[in-house]
Parts: sequence; C-alpha cells; structure tokens
Amino acid sequence: MRALLHETTTGEMVTELDFSAITWSTGVCRADEAAVTIPGYTGRSWWQFMVPRKYAVSVSEDDGRVRAAGILSIPEGDTDRDGTHHVVFPFRGPESIFDRRYVLPYPYWPLVDADGLPIASRDTRVSGVEYGTMMKRLIQQALSHPGGQLPVSFEADRSGTREKSWTAVSGKPVQDAIEDISELEGGVEWDWVPSVDENDRLRWTFVTATDTARELVSAFWHTWQSGGAEPDIKDLNAKISPEFLTQTAIFTGGKDDDRVLVGRATGTSLIEAGVPLSEVWDSSHSSVSEQATLDAWARRRLEDGASPIQYWSFAVRAERADGLRHGDWCTIEVTDHWLIPDGSYPRRILEVSGSHDNDWYGVVVAGMTSW
Repeated sequence: MRALLHETTTGEMVTELDFSAITWSTGVCRADEAAVTIPGYTGRSWWQFMVPRKYAVSVSEDDGRVRAAGILSIPEGDTDRDGTHHVVFPFRGPESIFDRRYVLPYPYWPLVDADGLPIASRDTRVSGVEYGTMMKRLIQQALSHPGGQLPVSFEADRSGTREKSWTAVSGKPVQDAIEDISELEGGVEWDWVPSVDENDRLRWTFVTATDTARELVSAFWHTWQSGGAEPDIKDLNAKISPEFLTQTAIFTGGKDDDRVLVGRATGTSLIEAGVPLSEVWDSSHSSVSEQATLDAWARRRLEDGASPIQYWSFAVRAERADGLRHGDWCTIEVTDHWLIPDGSYPRRILEVSGSHDNDWYGVVVAGMTSW
C-alpha cells in the first residue's frame, strides 16, 4: 500500500509517508476513517507535518485504488521506553470539514438589520432539483467562501420537484443539513469518492443517489460461502438490534419563530407481532419551520423501526472480494453455522475495513428481521 500526505485545499502531494501500519474503514453515509502509523526510526522529522486540517492523507492499494482519504485530525507522537517511538496520523473524510461549515451564502454579514430582525436575503433556498443536487448546492455554496476551496468534483445537476430552505440565523452546519436531507422520506445517500491521479494529486467526487434509486450501489453483487471445505468468509458473528424499533414516531420543530410544529406517524405492525409499545420523540430539529418536513421524518422513522435489524460481521478473503465497497449487496450462503440456520441471505454491506498486512477484509452487513 501507499500512504500520501496532501495539501487539504489543493490536493497536491506533499510527501509519501513511511509507515509501519495502516488501518482503514469506510461505510455508508459516513466519513472514511483511517490511521497511518509512522515509526520513529525512519530518520525523517515529521513534526512539521503534524498540522491538523492543513493536511489530508490518502491510503491506496498498489494498483492505485484509493481505500480511504480524509483530513488529518489529531496526529499523536508516542514515546516508548524501548525506543520504538512512532507517530500516528489519523484522518476522517471531508464530512469532518463540513461539520464546521454552515449553511450561509457569501457574503452573509450582517445577519440581522438595525431592528434586530433576520435579513431574509441571507437565507438559503434550493428548489426544482432532486435531493442529491440539493446536497450538492449546499456544498458548492460552502466552497464559494474565501478560503473554503477543496479539490472536489461534482455530478451534473438533476432537475426535480424538491425544495427546502434554511434560515441563516439558525446556524445549521452543512453536514447536518446533508444528513437531514438523507433522512427524509424519499431521502438519498451520499458519498465522497477519493482518487489520486498520475501526479499523486488527491481529489474527491461528491456523488449522490437519485430520487428514484435512493441507494448508492455498484454493479457488483458478491456471493460468499460460509462453511464447507473452503469458505470465503470466516468469523461470522451476528447480533439482532432493537435500536430503531418504534410503534409511533413524533418529531417537533418550529420553536425558532415561537411556533411549535409536530409531526407524527404511527402503525400497528409491532403490536401485532407481539412487541410491546415503543415510541420515539425527536425534538432535535427546532429550526425546522415546515410541517411537511417533520411529517416526512416521522414516516421515515416509522419505516426504519418496523422490525429489528440484523448486523452480521465477518472477514472475507481479499481474493474473493474484487470491487468490494460499502453500499453494495451480497449473498451469504450459510452452511453448518453454530447459530445461524442454513440458507441464502441477501445483505447490504454497511462497512468495509482493512489493513496493510492482511489478506482478509472486515465486513459488516445488515438486513431486516422477518417476523
């Protein structure tokens, strides 16, 4: 593998990192996470590169495929008594930047007029597009501020019927706004896809699913055997989580303008299945001023809570996982497992992880429980 240090704002390669270990993990609608461990005996000084956010890091396979890339977070030097000192360069995807950027146009100051009233022209409104393009517009607006540039490419706009607005005085983080859109009824997934060109420049492409196909998946559908003489996977573990179970979902908002809006969705399937009544009350969206938004969130939350979720984790042989990426689908053929009944199980790949010295990839998949 290769580990490269880049300028965050341009993607230009600064230096190649000597490493003793690399670990990485990617997942659906979440930031890449990885860490590069650099031994202290290389003879080079890494002190000048231990600058969070100024630098980005990419890790790639020998064939050039970038496994993960992100913004340097908290580099740390570890002094060992036996002299095997090392520096760890951890990093997270571009989401870590947009956690600290807000839904604001440029220029946006002042936010209020002489009477202390919000200036409406500072608000952001997107309409006539699909949800994915709406996410794109929020990122493009953030990048348009002086000093806000990043090496990012985008897909073409997709026209549609979606519309949404954000008030400037609400101070909504861009990343929160993107996640809110994805959680709407009919919301779509997003991903930051990193690449490194022939000159070792890092670039991300921000991609989204469409309003008609809301999941980001590739053409790969893997089939793996668990059990038998030569299994493709090992260490298959399973847990069944009730974390999303709910019979009624209530979302509140509107408090910013002295109104209270309440959205509610309820069903009967859990009680009919013999599960005790469970409710969710979400009051974390005080800036929402549209009743339809709260109603959509409540319906989406009820849909997600219709049954327990099965999470399976295992390791798969790298040679049997060409093209493996989070978001894709797979079929697990289970034979003679001590817990899971024999059968063929379609599952969505939520997370993929790996390291520089392992011929197996870690995989986490999910599927709904059948009553």
